[in-house]
Amino acid sequence: MIEDDDEPRGLAATLRARSGVIIGAVGMVAWLALIWAMFGDVL
Repeated sequence: MIEDDDEPRGLAATLRARSGVIIGAVGMVAWLALIWAMFGDVL
């Protein structure tokens, strides 16, 4: 009655499944850091 054998397990599988979210979050943080570094004295 175990039907979830085909689901990926482990940290690597989780990273592969969430790679788009992770890349998007890292990109957003990097973009905000760049904007803050460039315009921090103005803002």
